[in-house]
Amino acid sequence: MVQVDIIYIMKNKIFEILKKSIQTFAKLDKIEIISTFGSILKNKTFNDLDLIIISNKKTHDKFVEHLKSEFVKEGYEPIFFETILKKPNRKKETEVFIHDLNYRDLSDLLNKEWKSVINTMKLEMTILNGDKNFPDKLPFYKLSKTELLNPIIKWSKRISSEEEFKVFKQYLLKIIPRLLEDYNYLNLNNLKIIQEFLIQKISWNKKLKETKKFLT
Repeated sequence: MVQVDIIYIMKNKIFEILKKSIQTFAKLDKIEIISTFGSILKNKTFNDLDLIIISNKKTHDKFVEHLKSEFVKEGYEPIFFETILKKPNRKKETEVFIHDLNYRDLSDLLNKEWKSVINTMKLEMTILNGDKNFPDKLPFYKLSKTELLNPIIKWSKRISSEEEFKVFKQYLLKIIPRLLEDYNYLNLNNLKIIQEFLIQKISWNKKLKETKKFLT
């Protein structure tokens, strides 16, 4: 219970810093959308702050610098990463990982993102600045098993080190329960098997080998 309370307090603090940063950013009218989704909005464990910014890169970069300074003022060390494939490992309790998702416009978002991520955005996005109806503009994809798993399969083939596998493993353990829930019209028993052996005490390369086997 104590750990849950600590996470809840930290999430609230991070969310407040984000909202304050938006309110105090001088070029806010140059940003079409600032939004978030994912674990920051849920009652369970907190992984990272998923931040969606739709704007040109110059304005985006200025907002990121402003956001960094606000976090530093509050004693946090913000660490931005652009893709979950290269998420760093946490080294300090004061680190806050921010998944920085920047798109030029709606078309750019649809071209860049996994369809499963777009589905999650549509269902979960909280608009903090801009058009509150923006999620309605996102399509909802009825995915086949192949479409759902292909991005993960491609990722697994790029892994060549234990460090890379740790990021992959953390993502799978986080996302598999969500996929089983959201895509229950698919036979995803292979994901249940993967979930079970990922927590076993065997070497990372053997886990990777077995994951690839069951994904395909």
